[in-house]
Amino acid sequence: MNTDNINAFIRRPPVRILLHLLFWFLYLFISAATVKKFYPDESVWVIMSRYIFTLPIDVMATYFTAYFLLPKLLYRKRLVLFSVIFIITAIGFILLQRSIIWYYMYPNVYKTQPSSPFFPINWLYTFTNIYLVVFAVSVIKLLQRNFRKEKNMQELSEKKIEAELKFLKAQVHPHFLFNTLNNLYALTLEQSDKASEVVLKLSELLNYMLYECNEPTILVSKEIKLIENYLSLEKIRYGENMELDFQVAGEIAGKKIAPMLLLPFVENAFKHGVSKIARNARVSINLNLHEEELIFQVRNTKADTTSDDPAGYSEGIGLKNVQRRLELMYPDRHTLTSQKTRSEFIVYLKLNL
Repeated sequence: MNTDNINAFIRRPPVRILLHLLFWFLYLFISAATVKKFYPDESVWVIMSRYIFTLPIDVMATYFTAYFLLPKLLYRKRLVLFSVIFIITAIGFILLQRSIIWYYMYPNVYKTQPSSPFFPINWLYTFTNIYLVVFAVSVIKLLQRNFRKEKNMQELSEKKIEAELKFLKAQVHPHFLFNTLNNLYALTLEQSDKASEVVLKLSELLNYMLYECNEPTILVSKEIKLIENYLSLEKIRYGENMELDFQVAGEIAGKKIAPMLLLPFVENAFKHGVSKIARNARVSINLNLHEEELIFQVRNTKADTTSDDPAGYSEGIGLKNVQRRLELMYPDRHTLTSQKTRSEFIVYLKLNL
């Protein structure tokens, strides 16, 4: 039985009533056992039979404070009204308990008449006698409330993160598809025979995105296959004008990663690097996995210019997306750096899987 089922079971009215009755029985028993040392000749059960006459006062004070004063006034920060009503009701419960002891318990239970007058009352002792359990229950209620608030905030935070991740993940597909269709469009303009091969590769990639990217994590080997298919498309597009090197090392089997987390770095190398260079473009990709640490590096040549890229060379939609996904899915478990020189751009990612 999980936590939600247990909470649902406890909230059932018959169960709640039984739990409350058990609580008051234990309270009565502990109270009687505590004062038994002052009445060594009497059993705990006899003392409990006497305490039961004033128990309704403790019950009323507890429920009135915990279920009315706290939620209606204290939680809403109506402190002055809370203090006034608390003091007035405390005086009323003290007088009511004194009346029960004076007018009923002395003549009927103790079989004697009190030697002391109704007043003065030991206010501090009587207040403590009644409100010790009130404070205990109130503290429990406050702790429960704080726990629920923290739990709700955590759930809201998790739902927000989950929604943001779904949104970011949804962005990946159209962004990737847009870039690939651009490649296909360029080939069709050239009436290239390679266009049909691009369509075939694209269908494989779409199949991957539609049916295999719906899980939170996928095998690293599948991500590598995705990159290889993408590189095949780029080879078709650029042919001899580009030098490409893709190296994979380490123990890949069984390791998992968030889907389409590495591809945006590869896309970026072509979109902002290779596509800007007429010839002698170069892309070097290295993936190394040792135990649970993945190191991914992408190097690509870029146009020989000193001017700044107002659109952000490394800040395209794809990279902004993956940076945010890393923050959400691998907090404090990743290192992402980039370096831009006059002729080369380098992205370095270290990830603790």
